[in-house]
Amino acid sequence: MVSRFTFRERTDVCWQKRVRDSYLHEGTPDVDLSLKTAIVRPVSRRLAEMVIKKYEWLGTMATGVNRFYGIFFGPYCAGVTTFAPSGFGLPSLAKSFGVDGNRLAYLGRGANVHWSPPGANSKLIGHSLRFEQRLGNKIAVAFADTDAGEIGTVYQATNWIYIGTGSVWPQFVSQHGRLMSFNQFTKWAKDQRMKTPAARAFLLANGWREQKTNPKGRYVFILDRSDAALIARIERMRQPYPKRCGGSVAVGTSVVQIEGGGSNPTPPPHHPDPGQIGPEIANGGHSRPKSRAGRGI
Repeated sequence: MVSRFTFRERTDVCWQKRVRDSYLHEGTPDVDLSLKTAIVRPVSRRLAEMVIKKYEWLGTMATGVNRFYGIFFGPYCAGVTTFAPSGFGLPSLAKSFGVDGNRLAYLGRGANVHWSPPGANSKLIGHSLRFEQRLGNKIAVAFADTDAGEIGTVYQATNWIYIGTGSVWPQFVSQHGRLMSFNQFTKWAKDQRMKTPAARAFLLANGWREQKTNPKGRYVFILDRSDAALIARIERMRQPYPKRCGGSVAVGTSVVQIEGGGSNPTPPPHHPDPGQIGPEIANGGHSRPKSRAGRGI
């Protein structure tokens, strides 16, 4: 069986939908699910992490995220987005657009729950971008992960600009299927006070394997429409949207999917106050196995 972290089979269904479908048996809350009643607002990191760990295909929070938004139907949270400044871990990306890294919003993770209605993902992302715009950010960047069978459907639906695929980087996978990105690897090596070659040798000797990443599709949303030079620069990068071709991924589906259903629900993530966490979300997350190959990994 292919590890979920190295999901590269030809498919017309992205991995994240498979994750969400696995929870359909938990059912749907008794609440109006029409989009006109939905509210998007800032949420705590704890709530965002509960949803991401349960429903996002990697099951981890992205490095550096510090802004979190959720879409609510009544008191129930149906999905979250998480953002970070690109200057935290993607300085070269900001430089390529000619903007300050602290003015580039990176959509690190996003996920909707299994009962989230069609269109909720688009509304969540659209309103999240409004919050990021109010913070003074000039552009937002997101990636469609071809490892997860994604092409960026939700970004296409919300009018992001596709600028092609990014670079290929080494990554490491543990015996238990845990993925360590190159950024996580370099940070871990630094924390261990190990040089990169020694850190790599240590992982390989302890059962990890090295592989190359699949190239990720890159999407950009212009938040500052008054910057004509920025708009022109990004428009020159524009490429046609990738599409699915008979079950294969032409270039990378969205980080948040839209189906739902079920009956006799267990309590879904429930968050009546964006500043507090109630006991209703205690069942919301799950953890990934960790390797014992070394401290901190």
